[in-house]
Amino acid sequence: MLYHIRVDGSPAGADLEALLRDHADVVATTTPHGTVLSCRLADPAALTGIVALLHDLGLVLVEAHAVPEPDDEG
Repeated sequence: MLYHIRVDGSPAGADLEALLRDHADVVATTTPHGTVLSCRLADPAALTGIVALLHDLGLVLVEAHAVPEPDDEG
């Protein structure tokens, strides 16, 4: 499942993609409204783990939502 997760800011001097690489297939994009993480995760439990990691990094979760993929549409 693909998720878009937006956090407020980004960790100073840290590469979020590198920090999360062991836990998810992730692409981080900095926007004027924070950092958006596009994460491909195996299941909802993996999403919980990513949210916990972001919290441990001191980041504030702004929003998270699942993104329908073309093969998921009925």
